[in-house]
Amino acid sequence: MFASYLRLRDNCPVCGADFRAADAGDGPAVFVILIVGAIVAPLLFILQFGLHLPDWLSLALTLLAAVALCLALLPPFKATLFALQWKHKAREATHADVE
Repeated sequence: MFASYLRLRDNCPVCGADFRAADAGDGPAVFVILIVGAIVAPLLFILQFGLHLPDWLSLALTLLAAVALCLALLPPFKATLFALQWKHKAREATHADVE
């Protein structure tokens, strides 16, 4: 499905379907940011106040966890939103849709 990290192929290699019309946009990034924030914010408090780690170490570990989680979660979320768009034949709205 992906030609490279987070870049979808133009066509399906199996059936030849055209993927150029479908675009998940910023949706996957929004979901990932909300989920990672909900995981990383409590982690920072636990490291800072529960384990009494130095400030620089708890921030470094939290930043590392946030980056790793974002990079790991973006492809599956993008694929899922693309699949939902494809299944429901979602597309951008045009002026013709209003009439």
